[in-house]
Amino acid sequence: MSNDKKVIIFLLFLLFSCENEKTRKIYSIPVIEVLQGSKKSFNLDKYIIADNSSIYLLNHTQGISINGYQINIDSDGLDPGLYPLNILVDGEKFEVYLRVEKMISHKFHYQGQEGDDIYVMGGFNDWSRDKLKMESRPDNKYEKTIFMEPRRHEYKFVVNGEELIDPENDVFVSNNIGGWNSILDLSDSVSSEPGVLVKANHSGNWLTYRYLPPDDDSKVLDWIVLLDNSRLHPDKTDPLGDGGIKINIRSIDEGLLRILGVDTEGRPILENQTIIFNGSPLKSSDKSWYFEIVYNVMIDRFFDGDRNNNKPIKDSKLHPLANFNGGDLVGVKTKAEEKYFEDLNISSIWLSPIQEQTDTSWVEWVSPNHSFTGYHGYWPVKPRSIEKRFGSSDDLKKLIEYLHKNEIRVLLDFVSNHVHQDHIYTKNNPEWFGEIQLPDGRKNIRLWDGDTRLTTWFDEFLPSFDYSKSPEAITQVVNDAIWWVKTYNIDGFRQDAVKHVPHEFWISLTRQLKKEFPDRHLYQIGETFGSNDLIGSYVNPSELDAQFNFDIYFNVRDKFASDQSNFNGIKKILHRNRKKFGPINLMGNITSSHDQLRFSAYADGQINFSDNGTERSFNDPVKPITNENTYNKLANFHAFNLSLPGIPIIYYGEEIAFMGEGDPGNRRMMRFELNDKEKELKNIFSELNLLRRNYSSLALGDLLVLHSEGPHLIVCKIYFDEIIVVAINNSGSSVSLPIQIPMKIKKLNSLINNSHYSPDSSSFFKVEIEPYSNDFLHAEF
Repeated sequence: MSNDKKVIIFLLFLLFSCENEKTRKIYSIPVIEVLQGSKKSFNLDKYIIADNSSIYLLNHTQGISINGYQINIDSDGLDPGLYPLNILVDGEKFEVYLRVEKMISHKFHYQGQEGDDIYVMGGFNDWSRDKLKMESRPDNKYEKTIFMEPRRHEYKFVVNGEELIDPENDVFVSNNIGGWNSILDLSDSVSSEPGVLVKANHSGNWLTYRYLPPDDDSKVLDWIVLLDNSRLHPDKTDPLGDGGIKINIRSIDEGLLRILGVDTEGRPILENQTIIFNGSPLKSSDKSWYFEIVYNVMIDRFFDGDRNNNKPIKDSKLHPLANFNGGDLVGVKTKAEEKYFEDLNISSIWLSPIQEQTDTSWVEWVSPNHSFTGYHGYWPVKPRSIEKRFGSSDDLKKLIEYLHKNEIRVLLDFVSNHVHQDHIYTKNNPEWFGEIQLPDGRKNIRLWDGDTRLTTWFDEFLPSFDYSKSPEAITQVVNDAIWWVKTYNIDGFRQDAVKHVPHEFWISLTRQLKKEFPDRHLYQIGETFGSNDLIGSYVNPSELDAQFNFDIYFNVRDKFASDQSNFNGIKKILHRNRKKFGPINLMGNITSSHDQLRFSAYADGQINFSDNGTERSFNDPVKPITNENTYNKLANFHAFNLSLPGIPIIYYGEEIAFMGEGDPGNRRMMRFELNDKEKELKNIFSELNLLRRNYSSLALGDLLVLHSEGPHLIVCKIYFDEIIVVAINNSGSSVSLPIQIPMKIKKLNSLINNSHYSPDSSSFFKVEIEPYSNDFLHAEF
């Protein structure tokens, strides 16, 4: 499509304006991302509030149609760009937008042998082993052409059932489970980016947004201003001569104010979002999940508050790391009463699963067949009973009452994918569970992706629900989740193994939660390892609020851990992430988790990304920290997470640079007797957490990368009249960095120390950063 045609489309759609700010027939529908040359279906039913609504497509664009609640898109004839889609929902008009993303054609090659059965897999197809079959060519050369996003990809070949890296590609990376993935980097094919829109000023009823043009100085062709999915009346918008825009929010009580645009080169300008609450932009003094900081407690490994319930399992094969260690709910409450969480400026606690566990040890199916117990809480045998080693029902109620009294929310880890084979459901309702034996003779164990994603078992003794064949199981497990909320007044869930549970389950659960608790926002965050498309497919108003942002975590942790940090590519990572999850989101940002090797072990050089973390736990555990810079690297990583959209999540012990390998070595008993460096790091975490909770811009501001070269990273968060600059030096030398902020300010004042910076004649600020440190600078206008 030519730029002239795009101009005509946008001018025509200026006529489709309406002012229904209070309409709530549908939730805000994000821009639908479609890859060039691909087909995609988008289900509107996850965003339609009323049941049995009628939906009608007003405008007709080639390749786009609606069938019932489903938008069907064939982008084969569409150029990269932004496309409007106007729909009627029960007679009322709303606007939805598609963004067609540029793709690159790439041909994979593999030199095989006659009769080989060869596939290619990677994040681009959610690691499906049997979807992309390579075609045989003369001389036993196998090929497959795929349209791919212009970025860095990990991939492997599956040759006669065996996973292999590309023998002709010497660039590969650890897959974090003891193996390797080949790397294909198509980043050089990325098109030039348009300018960005930032929140500049809030005065009375007017919000002012400033346009920052790109290097090619392209202009703004059109701004599209929506409240959720309804176009604001032109009288409420005032385009500015410099390309920015002013918006009057006088009659808007609440909703998501969205500004989309297109420039004179036909490129979509990424959406700017402002949450309106009580007639004003949301701020940190408002009670909202956007300003939460979550602390993840593994109950058995945190603190032993009641020695009377200590009953480790007796088994000579059990390593102490794999047995119950004595932590309990009383212990968590004891530390809460000692103000541990309050001193750390934590606002929410995520408790590991507390359902009753099997009372014996079990041998893991995979070699070398270690013995484990259910100390972690993920092997339930009863749906509504608390594991006796963790405490009683009364203990949990008292803990939650105390935390709520001190304004700390509580998330409960919930296991919906599987149970232990001794669970009452497997005994009473075996038909609810899938088969462990596949038709081809393989055992369906830990086949995480592809056709077995929804049926695979985690181990021989952990049967997975087959919800697709058992709607009764969905009803029962959903009712169990509702029971935990009602009985203990929890504030939400951390949902385990999300991608292994079908969408039908999450839709049913969230619908029931909203029905039972209409006045509460029960936050749900899930865990999915896979592509951004797969992760994001579960994040919508009908399923989950968020998932862990593994796209950022896996792509930046080595930058912070390394002694030769290089932040050069971080802007692309953040830009890609914003496209997928939006400029404002509730995704979880981590430095480590109970499934990952401890960051400190990486940063201290005692473990490698390619190591088998479990084997290191048993046979070659890490030692105490040997390099004091490790503490500062972790502080820098946490500072970075605090500057991102989403919710910072602290895995217990990260605040003291707790060392560890993989499961179970990353789950050692927490220590509270600290050395001086650990105390210092804990204080840094506390101070930074308080900044995150007090400054709205850190959670909701527009994110600009001002400097990202080598070990130096400077980002800017702009939220109307509040600007915070976060500067990170991940090297062993002090540095003075010249930075330019795209707003006129008088001074930068450090929120960490007594430093103050004034601009020079060229409006540059020269910021001083000590070795392996970070600074948060507040702009003075």
